[in-house]
Amino acid sequence: MKRILAVSLTGVLIFILLLGVMELPRFGLPDNPANNEVMRYYIEKATEDTGALNIVTGIILDYRAFDTFVEASVLFTAAAAVIMILEQNGRNKVDAGLLGESLILKEISRVIIPFIHIFGLYIIFFGHLSPGGGFAGGTIIGASFILYYTVNGSDRSREKFSYNRLMGIMSTAIVVYGVLKGYSFITGGSHLESVQLPLGVPGNILSGGLLLPLNIIVGIVVAITMYIFYVLFEKGEI
Repeated sequence: MKRILAVSLTGVLIFILLLGVMELPRFGLPDNPANNEVMRYYIEKATEDTGALNIVTGIILDYRAFDTFVEASVLFTAAAAVIMILEQNGRNKVDAGLLGESLILKEISRVIIPFIHIFGLYIIFFGHLSPGGGFAGGTIIGASFILYYTVNGSDRSREKFSYNRLMGIMSTAIVVYGVLKGYSFITGGSHLESVQLPLGVPGNILSGGLLLPLNIIVGIVVAITMYIFYVLFEKGEI
């Protein structure tokens, strides 16, 4: 039943994506969006409209925030589908780690992993001010989770990163994203007055309105998805 549900869900998503591809403009037409005033507007008005110095983040999490929400939802759906296919009811025997019982590796990873987390958080929190953001920072933090799993083994990793906890965090993050941006989409589309976070002073860490919390949410989804995919395809279980 799980396999049928996963295949059906994947087929629906592929069908939706193909419908979108069919609606794309033909390559090279002079009136394509890439050749009109949209690009110039983004460059000139992005900081004023979004409060972000990083124009890319302003586009991804403000102008195209709904598109990014769908991308995060695709990651969540993919992780859930893979879990339904590969999850095993039983647990494997004790695994000391793919790199064995090396005390040196364990001690080095114990020192390095916190610094990786700090760097990943920096990339996420400053994504609206400089190159980076939720996708890049989430990838860095996800890599640190994978390093922990590789050095310490599946049993210790399962205690620290349990399936229920990870899926609960990721589900909550997706719902919060949908609420934060769904509210603005609904009110804006209905021409209703909406309450928005102040944009603040461009260049300050607390600026850009919802860009910072949205970057954090995207980072959470990316980091957990990376770890889940690695563990499932490495051991066939989580």
